[in-house]
Amino acid sequence: MSGALQTREALLDAGAALAEEHGLAGVSVNMVVARAGVAKGTFYVHFKDRAEFVDAMHARFHARVQAAVDQAVAGLPPGAGRLIRAAEVYLDVSLANRGVKALSLEARSDPTLRDSMADRRERLAAAGVADLKAMGWDDAEAAAQLLAAMTREISVLEFDAGGLVLTAFGRINGGNAYGDQALAGRFLNLFYRI
Repeated sequence: MSGALQTREALLDAGAALAEEHGLAGVSVNMVVARAGVAKGTFYVHFKDRAEFVDAMHARFHARVQAAVDQAVAGLPPGAGRLIRAAEVYLDVSLANRGVKALSLEARSDPTLRDSMADRRERLAAAGVADLKAMGWDDAEAAAQLLAAMTREISVLEFDAGGLVLTAFGRINGGNAYGDQALAGRFLNLFYRI
């Protein structure tokens, strides 16, 4: 990795860590460069402004999700099993990248970021269309949007709980299932109706 790319990654890592600690409102360029150990001007070599930086953190998060999902579902036939595995991986990557995911939740209402973030969410939802078609859904596009929205909401619930929440996906850590069994049951029921 080149020096410039390492610096960019260090800035993004610093931003993600700060977002987890302070939320979006608490992350300033000054804090990011201090955490990354670079001069303030270096930030502006890589990002034209704070909005572009936040967008870059969100893009990196989605690239990580896509790479992890692609690896996890490779070789699985289209259908419910592949959808469930993709959702599990999304949730796992969200937990591993809590700062960026938390940041993206806060940034949804920012008009400078809304379109690019929506485009990335749309691409993730579209990935489930073939699975839903294989399951016999006539309006697989709408069902994929619903499933993606439900999975994003579960990731928020997992943040609130500080760990794995829904056992509907068999989300077990060290043999211990976490979460509200009734909520898990409702989600699983709804998932299989979709």
